[in-house]
Amino acid sequence: MKVLYLFDGSAFLYRSFFALPPLSTSSGFPTGAIYGFLRSILTVLKTEKPNYMAIAFDLPAPTQRKLAYSEYKSKRPPTPDPLKVQIPVIKELINLLSIRLLEMLGYEADDLIAYLTQKAKKEGFKVKIYSPDKDVLQLVDGSQVVVINPISEEVFDENKVIEKFGVPPQKLADYLALVGDKTDNIEGVKGVGPKTAINLINTFGSVENILARWDEFKKLFPNADKNSLELSYWLVKLKPPEDLNIDIGELKRKEPNLSLLRKKLEELEMKSIIKDLDKIFAQKSLF
Repeated sequence: MKVLYLFDGSAFLYRSFFALPPLSTSSGFPTGAIYGFLRSILTVLKTEKPNYMAIAFDLPAPTQRKLAYSEYKSKRPPTPDPLKVQIPVIKELINLLSIRLLEMLGYEADDLIAYLTQKAKKEGFKVKIYSPDKDVLQLVDGSQVVVINPISEEVFDENKVIEKFGVPPQKLADYLALVGDKTDNIEGVKGVGPKTAINLINTFGSVENILARWDEFKKLFPNADKNSLELSYWLVKLKPPEDLNIDIGELKRKEPNLSLLRKKLEELEMKSIIKDLDKIFAQKSLF
């Protein structure tokens, strides 16, 4: 079975920036996020030898979620300037590695990953998604679609999602809408914690059923707000772009531009990365 490897590029960026000490070139240009990002990608290239691969990014412009709900992710601090200046460089290096980079106005990386996952499944691919974001766990499908958390190195198949949250992947959006998500500033229902959310899903089946049987639900939670729950559910659900058209065959990896890649890495003073590149791409089996 062919395997498609998908990466949440924005999550990797932030993880690399905050996890590593502040590195820089001799001229003072920050490189910590670039180094950490490349190290993570090269590790996968070396160990997994992927033939099909894409990296998705958020754009700085407001997403459809932010436009619909101004408080969405409002508690997150702004992107630090030392990270901002590294983002274009990382994208340049991805292009030089001949890996497909994907970003789309109004959509988050998770939405783009959802689009590619759905399309790849229809074409019989297995999909491996690298992301620490729990929202993307909605895409897990048996063992055909798994999510690898790059921080904990946990591999989430369907059983692992059930073990962690108490609900299967296809009910995760219902669960998150009920309990809320402080990280994204999604309220949920007051008084509903993880155990209660699981019981409610077992009783009602879904948030859509709760909304349809609101009077019954309101007796259990008198302070619940219907519009708030409806909004929470809409915010947590992944939204694959309907007007996107990508052939999975376009994601097949090609040979990287090693000469320009090496030149760029020399400018960034990343000798250890250059050594790894030489070792990895000396293996013709990678293409």
